Amino acid sequence: MQTNSRKMTATWLREGRQSKGLTQKELSERSNISIRSIQRIENGEITPRSHTLKTLAAILGLSFEEFMKTARELNIYIKDDEGQEISLVPTPARSIPQRIILSLGLCGIILFLSIAYVSQAKSFPETTFEGMVFSATVLTMLTVVLYILWKK
Repeated sequence: MQTNSRKMTATWLREGRQSKGLTQKELSERSNISIRSIQRIENGEITPRSHTLKTLAAILGLSFEEFMKTARELNIYIKDDEGQEISLVPTPARSIPQRIILSLGLCGIILFLSIAYVSQAKSFPETTFEGMVFSATVLTMLTVVLYILWKK
């Protein structure tokens, strides 16, 4: 998958640069991106960040959006501005059985941890109020976890 991304990006950049009649050095000077980086992109050695691709697309008069659309169709990865590789294809949602299993597992973990916390304390809860606050906290944690897991 990574090789496809690099090849596609390399071809896109090389063809765009050549169609404008620019050398790698001229593109480097116009974009303030090192010539070595442009060479490495065109040779398929690196996957550039989206900011770099946007900059080069603007200079070459290429459509970054069209490039991204094609990359999505081919399930190509690019790097975001922090350098993390991201797929342009959305991750499929969890199925209902997966959500049920995760829900039961996470609820069990939270409940067992709360019981372990209460059982290790000699005098907890000292008052009914402390017990109610603790119970409300555990229920809030369960609600938040389940909400995040089940939201569409």
